[in-house]
Amino acid sequence: MRSARLSVFASLSLAVALGGGCTNARTTGDEGEPNQPPVVKGEQSGPLTILPGSPAITVDGKSPYRLDFKVLRNNEDVTDRVSLSLDNPGFGTFAGGTLNGTPGVSGKTMVRARLGEDTGATPLSVRLETIVIAPGTPIDAPGKFGGFNYPKRAPEVAYPPANALMPPNINLLEFQWLPGEASLFELRLAGDSIDLKIYTKCNKLGDGCSFLPDEPTMKLLTQASRSRSVELTMRGSAENGGGVGTSATQKLSFSDSDMKGGLYYWAASIGGIARYDFGLRGKSAESYYDPFRAGLVVCVGCHAMSRNGQRIAVGMNIPGPAQMRTLETSTRSKLFEVGTGLLSGSNYQAFSPEGKWLVTTETAGLTLRDGTSGTVIGNNPSVANANMPDFSPDGKSVVFARSAMWCPFGPCTLSTTGASLYTVEFKGMDGFGMPQLLVQSDGANNYYPSFSPDGRFVAYNKAAGDSYDAKDAEVWVVPTKGGKPVNLPSVNDIVGNSWPKWSPFVHRFGSSSILWLTYSSRRTYGLHGSTTAQIWMVPVDIAKLEKGEASTYPPFWLPFQDLRTGNHIPAWVEKVDRLPCTVEEEGKVCSAGERCISGYCTPVIQ
Repeated sequence: MRSARLSVFASLSLAVALGGGCTNARTTGDEGEPNQPPVVKGEQSGPLTILPGSPAITVDGKSPYRLDFKVLRNNEDVTDRVSLSLDNPGFGTFAGGTLNGTPGVSGKTMVRARLGEDTGATPLSVRLETIVIAPGTPIDAPGKFGGFNYPKRAPEVAYPPANALMPPNINLLEFQWLPGEASLFELRLAGDSIDLKIYTKCNKLGDGCSFLPDEPTMKLLTQASRSRSVELTMRGSAENGGGVGTSATQKLSFSDSDMKGGLYYWAASIGGIARYDFGLRGKSAESYYDPFRAGLVVCVGCHAMSRNGQRIAVGMNIPGPAQMRTLETSTRSKLFEVGTGLLSGSNYQAFSPEGKWLVTTETAGLTLRDGTSGTVIGNNPSVANANMPDFSPDGKSVVFARSAMWCPFGPCTLSTTGASLYTVEFKGMDGFGMPQLLVQSDGANNYYPSFSPDGRFVAYNKAAGDSYDAKDAEVWVVPTKGGKPVNLPSVNDIVGNSWPKWSPFVHRFGSSSILWLTYSSRRTYGLHGSTTAQIWMVPVDIAKLEKGEASTYPPFWLPFQDLRTGNHIPAWVEKVDRLPCTVEEEGKVCSAGERCISGYCTPVIQ
């Protein structure tokens, strides 16, 4: 894979001055011109008229550009008196009537003018047209794709999957394909706001090829494609030109906003908990709590997080009913421990959203504890034979699995045999209400339930086998108020999917509201060939769930993982809680491998 310095060629052209000034962006008005990008249709609004109306410009994404506007009121030029602004300030800044555009930002926004009580507005469309030559690729590669149709040179895209929808801050997106008889390739990503052509040779990956765009190229793509789609097409040629083969065209989409928060998961590579902070955009996760940090225990796992990110509960010496330790997340300092023996430990637990309460699964039911001290608040006998709890986002209810087995004197908390799912009202100091059936077992095991961030749905596992390693495990979703469970076929086309957990955020794509569901899966990541369990993510359309329908979006691999080892139990937080620091005290308060950056101990990771 090559991600070093790229050669970028601009499709930039000069235009005639608009409103008396000059611009280095290609511009069309409402009528458009041949070979120009489509015009954003929209009418002028308000008593102020902005000229040009509905401009559509084409830029290279690298060079700054200027666009001059004129504002009229009753045919009088009032440009020097108005205040001009953009709905999306990321597009640039105004100096008088001149927009100084931000390189690399494209899409659609509104230009607005104000003079006293008078206003006006017109849409602006910015489109990127850019060519990227990958390192080691002939500089004249674009000229090698004008030959006759030669189907044997048609590449076959293996990853990303067709119709994929991702958050725009997905930091590494590896394109993978089977080359056919070609040795030189054009990867084209085209939409209404971008036309990106990447030329590369074959970087060998298994039986095929791959290309990993560098960060500037990824930003060009994702910033131009927020809440919209691009068409992905590959063409194959030879280094001496000749016939050209073309792949099938597939769609790639990005949601409206970046993914936030953090993901904590069990990583076999460290035998403990790894953490990925989406705000850092790193290439790899950091080791958060491993057996060495825990005091040379055998294994750290089966963790639970408070939704606000300030508390974590981890099991030690997993598997088995194990000792559970609760930590303050930022300092990794111990708050309390539960259990030392076979009948006293807790494998599954759940924090209330703010971390005030902790529900543990000790012996054969739910135990309520203070989230800071561990003090037992109550043990409601009506919630017996209960395990794998999860708190609702509002903290008012708990969902759990109940095995068909009855074990009054033993740890049923490890069993999912014939398990059904229940919800129970949480009453604070008064404990729990009476459990209400949510999903009745039909002979299968239903387990690992998880509330969606809006509290309207519960994702869970369904399998004939037991726990996370069931090779037939599927992911299902059921409305919290009850109803028919929904199978997720794009997830379950490959079985061996476990421990579903929702991201705590709702995104938009076009007019749709999107939930993000993460889970551990044995599916193959493109051409990498490994079936080791990894963390995958799938977008879920809320409107379709409400109708009892499944989204058709395929899952995608989260690109900060070690592909060589298994990863399980994705647990989300709204914000990664880090230790405050100053540069002067960095060496005293920050852990090894961390620096004091912007007032917090931050890992130095690739």
